[in-house]
Amino acid sequence: MDVTFSEDESRIRSLPSPQNFVLLRRIALNALERESSFHRSIRQKSRRAAMNNQYMVSVLASALPSSTREL
Repeated sequence: MDVTFSEDESRIRSLPSPQNFVLLRRIALNALERESSFHRSIRQKSRRAAMNNQYMVSVLASALPSSTREL
């Protein structure tokens, strides 16, 4: 995860913030790995999601369980 999100360069160090951001990064990493319409590296998927709102929605939708996506 350090290579993708540069965790070593993070300056978040007080109270429970580091653990909270580790959890958020792990959720983001899992969502990017589950998204399958754009077959590129995790870093490229992350950058594309930052630039393209439609792709970000598809990444977020891929993070949901399949039973809730059908609603």
